[in-house]
Amino acid sequence: MQRFAILGAMSTCLLGCYSGAQTSRDINASWQQRKVSEIRAEWKAPTRTEAKGDGTLQTWSIRHRHIALPTVRASLDIRPDRLDAYAEAKPGETWTTSTDVRVHADGAGRILSVEGPSLRWGPPNNANLRWGTIMGLHLGMGRLDDTATPLPSGGMYIGGMLSKRMGLVGNYSFTSGSDDAGGAIGMAWAMGLQWWPQTRVSLRAGPAMVLAFNPGFEDAGLEPGLNGSASYALVKAGSFVLDVRLDVTGGTSTRFANLGVGINLN
Repeated sequence: MQRFAILGAMSTCLLGCYSGAQTSRDINASWQQRKVSEIRAEWKAPTRTEAKGDGTLQTWSIRHRHIALPTVRASLDIRPDRLDAYAEAKPGETWTTSTDVRVHADGAGRILSVEGPSLRWGPPNNANLRWGTIMGLHLGMGRLDDTATPLPSGGMYIGGMLSKRMGLVGNYSFTSGSDDAGGAIGMAWAMGLQWWPQTRVSLRAGPAMVLAFNPGFEDAGLEPGLNGSASYALVKAGSFVLDVRLDVTGGTSTRFANLGVGINLN
């Protein structure tokens, strides 16, 4: 079930994932009106700087080396009255291309425009913008229905961004607990929309399939339900996030939740 949720989220990402040229345009726009010192702190020193009007034009470049291997083609055609042979060899070759991003700043050091494919360098660290594949894992403690003792619990998700603040993910959540009758566990496989209303805050909700075992791991029940989560990023460095996450699941007869710390790439 989790495999189907993950495949569904990844298929949606492949069909219409937010990345490439559209993301570069949004990254470029996120730098406008900021100080050029900020972009230099994030992107390090530019490859070259030149004057433009009363300001500067700064260029960041990355070089790509391409290699084509040698190829050989040959054929042989033998007939009673003739023999045809053909052979061709092409040597390998290498060539270099570059990706350039240009930043135009005014005399006061304020960014007027950013042009070029900037995915390689990224947006400001405090910009509310993500792209491509997203994933995360969290571990903590949980509470399952009315079991008296909480036990280690957690979850994971993987998917892709549909826009700069909205992603579609497949996720798995488990919560365990125990009482006098023994241990119990609840699991949920879900697909949901994950939304970032603020740079460090994310919310997720969607339908789920819930599997729960009563204490003593008896009377397993499979039922439909809903899964949701809320998180806050304690640390954000580029696409890496360390957060605290609350994950809640409700089925037709089962309720469970867990609170933990997670590591994410989004």
